[in-house]
Amino acid sequence: MSGLTAEQRGDMAEALLPEAAGLVVDVHEGSTDDIRARLSGLSRHELEGLAVVLAALADPDQGIREALSWVNFDEHGNRLYPSELTRSQKAVRDVAPVVRRQLAGVDVVAVHRALTPGGRGVALNQDERRMAVEVGYRRGMPRAVIAERLGMSEDAVDQVWHRLKRRARAAGEPVPVRGEVVRVAS
Repeated sequence: MSGLTAEQRGDMAEALLPEAAGLVVDVHEGSTDDIRARLSGLSRHELEGLAVVLAALADPDQGIREALSWVNFDEHGNRLYPSELTRSQKAVRDVAPVVRRQLAGVDVVAVHRALTPGGRGVALNQDERRMAVEVGYRRGMPRAVIAERLGMSEDAVDQVWHRLKRRARAAGEPVPVRGEVVRVAS
């Protein structure tokens, strides 16, 4: 999927939403044959896209217990009773393994370049995008400008900002503060 443009990735995600919804229903209510039939008709790229769409449907701040609350059976289909349903109190994001790219780290130059008027389209990893949102807000850039330059929705920018503040509070670190809003040329 990395060879696709942002528009092509968006089109693929929209096209795969019905398949994602169907897979959710099959997992919840169908059989292994239903799941196998649905997945076997998809290419490797579509399967990768499907994984991304399904991840977009999940709330990373939701607790594991809530995320799996509908599961009341074991792998053999036998009913689980409440004492067997006990699950972690951790949030989904807390159990996610950290994936390191080969060139892991934050490219601060790329972050700052992405926030410049001509920087739209600079490829950023997740940590760099998070830093770009924080830098943009600390600079006092309007949310719409940050979103446009990073190729994100304004709501996504807000979510990143609020998660940054929530994590800082939870870690006992200084909470990021939004700078004075400045007028920025687009």
